[in-house]
Amino acid sequence: MLALVFVLAAATAPATPADGAYAYTVSIGGASAGKTTIQLTHTAAGVQLSETASASYGGADFAGTSTLNLDQNLAPAGYTAVYSPPGRTVHAALSFKGNSANETADNGNMAFTLGANTKNFAVLDGTMFAGFFILPAQLRAWNKQSFTAVSPMFGHGGAIALDTALKADRPKDVPAADVPLSVSDPVQFTLWYDPASLVVDELVVPQQDATYSRLRAR
Repeated sequence: MLALVFVLAAATAPATPADGAYAYTVSIGGASAGKTTIQLTHTAAGVQLSETASASYGGADFAGTSTLNLDQNLAPAGYTAVYSPPGRTVHAALSFKGNSANETADNGNMAFTLGANTKNFAVLDGTMFAGFFILPAQLRAWNKQSFTAVSPMFGHGGAIALDTALKADRPKDVPAADVPLSVSDPVQFTLWYDPASLVVDELVVPQQDATYSRLRAR
């Protein structure tokens, strides 16, 4: 009976990228600006994404680490981050309960509620990439095109809807099978991902002239 329960649970679990490490380079204006690595692990509670990022821009060095825990429906269950801009270190954490999310941070505490016409939170934390990486899998699991995004790095949260009318130019190095997921407000970005594996190959943010590109075996 326990084996049957396990098989049924596995069969109904939302699709996600496979366990493993996913590395990305970051460029701004076409120039190399940093890198980030995400380790995805399936746990008894759901999925965990651990990220380590570093960057050098404008003559200054930046670093960050984060851990994003998701439940079995890929909804965020908890998030912690440490940001290290030049000369200081900032800690932030998010907890989730029902229609609310609460941030505790060195810079102060904040509360967020689900925006209009949304039923799910997502963590899109500024320059940290883990929340963007898992977003295609989350939206497929929820069968939704809108959600409430929270960015503890900037102390901001609000409803976001996919822009299915936006026709983003396909980057030349994106695999032919990849499909786009685009948002135009409050900041335009497009994720290019493999619909079979749900792995993001590229994130393009035109307003910042920034690109996150996955390091793939050639």
